[in-house]
Amino acid sequence: MNLAVSSTTMHVPKPRPRMIADDALIPLINIVFLMLIFFMIAGQITPPEALSIQPPNSQQGRATEPERILLLMDAEGRIALDDEILTLAAVHERLAARLAAVSAAAGGRVSPGLGITLKADAAVTQGQLRLLLDQLRALGIERLQLLTQQTAG
Repeated sequence: MNLAVSSTTMHVPKPRPRMIADDALIPLINIVFLMLIFFMIAGQITPPEALSIQPPNSQQGRATEPERILLLMDAEGRIALDDEILTLAAVHERLAARLAAVSAAAGGRVSPGLGITLKADAAVTQGQLRLLLDQLRALGIERLQLLTQQTAG
């Protein structure tokens, strides 16, 4: 019996590499990071204030340095201290405690430079403002700074 050997080559295709599941996540991660960067840039940098205030306009004045204590007063006469809306009596108590803490840290005396910055709405009435000013005077506040908007002209 005569066996013949034939030489035929058989081409076996190379297996296609399987797509790894992580490869599909890379474009999604890129998009998420781009959105994160966009919202960080376009987002609000400072926290919102407790009350919406529209300060009165002023044709003179100067820029101020940040003060230690900021009071906000809206058109209805509501007062906010440390981003919390308080009654006039609660403002008096909170400021008295804060001034006592500052004076204790300063060796028992309040610094003459320590003051209150008041950011009041332009629609606040004189009566509403007078009640707050009387409370501040009773606390021994010597310096009050009223924030206004500067107008051109």
